[in-house]
Amino acid sequence: MSKWLTSISRFLRPTQKAQRPYFYLGEGLALTQLTTGQFIYVDPLEESVCPHLIAQGTWEAWIAKVVLDLLRPGDRVVEVGGHVGFYTLSMAQKVGPQGSVITFEANPRLAALATRSVRLNGFAPWVKVVQQAASDSVGTIRFSISRQYGGGGHVYVLENALGADTQVLEVQSVRLDDLDFSDVRLLRIDAEGSEPLILAGAQKLLQQPDIVLCMEWDVIQMRSREDPQITIDNLTSSGFRFWRITTKSELVAVESAALVNLPSCDLVVARQYPLMSSTTI
Repeated sequence: MSKWLTSISRFLRPTQKAQRPYFYLGEGLALTQLTTGQFIYVDPLEESVCPHLIAQGTWEAWIAKVVLDLLRPGDRVVEVGGHVGFYTLSMAQKVGPQGSVITFEANPRLAALATRSVRLNGFAPWVKVVQQAASDSVGTIRFSISRQYGGGGHVYVLENALGADTQVLEVQSVRLDDLDFSDVRLLRIDAEGSEPLILAGAQKLLQQPDIVLCMEWDVIQMRSREDPQITIDNLTSSGFRFWRITTKSELVAVESAALVNLPSCDLVVARQYPLMSSTTI
C-alpha cells in the first residue's frame, strides 16, 4: 500500500454509522473505497457498475466471494474484461506480491481508471492492466463502448447497441495463447458474449491441468459470435466440468447438456471441484 494511501486510510476508514468514503475529483472522476479496503477510481457518470461501487463498495458480491475463494496467496490470474478494476483490485490483494494479475480491458477510459487504482493501492509490482481485447485473432477489431453503460462494452455486433452514446473504436486484439502465461490458477472472463472467441484463442492456456475458469455465461450474447455448443464441446472434451454460481455464493453442478439452455449466469469451470476458502465481501 502506498504511503499516501496508508496515511489517508487512518482518517477515511468507515465506521458502522459513517457514510462510505467518496470524493468527487471533477471532470467525471471520483474516488471511493471498496468493502475489501482498497480505494478505487470511478466514473460517476457510468451507470452499470460504478453506482454500486460508490454506494455499496462492492459489485456482484455473490460472484466476487466465489472468485476470491478460488484464489490463494501466490496464485497467477488472467482477467478479460476488467472494467474499472473492482475484481482486479480484490484479486490483487488476495494473491499478494508473490502472485500476479494481468487484466485486459479494451475500453481506454476504463483501463486508465483501473491502472490508476492499481498504482494508488500499491499493487503495480504484481498487477498489469492491458488496454487490449482478447480474442481468437491478432490485429485490429471494432469495439463498442458507452460512457453511460460502461459494463456493456463488447466486440462490435451492430450500431448503437449500447444506446445513443455508443461509440465504436478500433482496438488491438490479442490471443492469450500468444502470450507467456504459465501456472495460471484462474482465468476470469466477463466479455459480453465474446467468451467463445477468447477461449478459442486460449486452447494452449486451457491445457494447464489445474486452471480454473470463472466466466459469464449468456448463450444469447454468445450466439452473435459462435454457436455455444462448440464452446461446450471443446471444454467438455478437455475434461472440464461446470458449476453455476448461486446468489448465495454456492456452486451448483450443471450437466454439459444443460448449458445450451441455461439462463444467463456466471459459471465456474474446472476439471475437479475447486477447493474453496472462506472470504467475506
